[in-house]
Amino acid sequence: MFKKAVDAKSHQRLSGADRKKLRRTIRDRFSNASDALLDLILPPKAELSVSKYPNRVLVYGLEGECPMFFDVDGRGRDIFPTVYALWRVPELLPAFVLKGGDVSRFMLGGADLMFPGIRITTEGLPSFSSGEPWAVKVPGNPAAIAVGTTTMSSTEALKAGLRGKALKICHYYRDTLWESAENCHVPNAGFLEDVVFEDPALFLSGRASDSSEVDPSVDPGNMISNEDMREVIDADTASSGVGQPSTTQNDGADEITVQLTNDLSELKVAETYVDESNIEGQHSLCVEEVDALLDKCLLQALHTTIKEKDLPIPGSTFWSSHVLPCRPPGITLDIKKSSHKKLSKWLQAKASGGLVAFYS
Repeated sequence: MFKKAVDAKSHQRLSGADRKKLRRTIRDRFSNASDALLDLILPPKAELSVSKYPNRVLVYGLEGECPMFFDVDGRGRDIFPTVYALWRVPELLPAFVLKGGDVSRFMLGGADLMFPGIRITTEGLPSFSSGEPWAVKVPGNPAAIAVGTTTMSSTEALKAGLRGKALKICHYYRDTLWESAENCHVPNAGFLEDVVFEDPALFLSGRASDSSEVDPSVDPGNMISNEDMREVIDADTASSGVGQPSTTQNDGADEITVQLTNDLSELKVAETYVDESNIEGQHSLCVEEVDALLDKCLLQALHTTIKEKDLPIPGSTFWSSHVLPCRPPGITLDIKKSSHKKLSKWLQAKASGGLVAFYS
């Protein structure tokens, strides 16, 4: 719905009567929309505005800030919260959780949510009816990445063998509605440019959900082997953190591994890179500095967080749950700003140095 930019026909401030009508509409639409929750999304003293679009869509938001709700047909029957609203009040909508962060790439590309991409807990599929508004989240991240409408009931979904489309996506993180905010932002460091992973802060505090489950949507070629990793991580010599490279590595690969291993004594990355008084510094890293930071975070992850029981592990999970949490506070570590550009290419480069190995 908001894949392409469309200019609004008009913008106007809501009157007192229209504000009350909007709140009634939202309460009727969402069973969890108490007055207290609504006050968090639509503060009583804040000025509200409505933007009218050529396709009859109405967008309600805080003046000078973020869009909070959008009305698909302009009649109040199909009104949805934006991701900005759900970041303030996550409990407003029930949410489907994806099987892994990598699946979010499809959502952020404008695709609808399919049942094979949903994580089903031991409690089974939650109960829902066709046409209900639901949100979408990734494992270990409480912030929604998309909202949409269920295409069938849970009973129909089970009869269909949990195949087919689960949610028709109406709005998602980084679409034109998200970008229309005057101060568009992200709720946590798990939100990257084209993918969303678990919130590293939750992982570090031990509250993130278990992400060791193998994600079937991830290419098996991006898996790190348990057996091969034993050559890299020596549990009996935890002080070194990284084992010696295989003797079959070529000279160039040996030099890379030796260089990275020697950097273990300089693993106080936060002291090297971070200046918490100048958060804007996270944008000043050049390609070479990003590459160096990636290497140090990789070594720190191998040295401190990765355990033998975690292996084999999807490359995306290794990145989001082990490498990213090792970056300094206030630093955004974006693989696209490195010389490798892609996670798979970076892992391949580290494999050539004997630090990781692909599992097939």
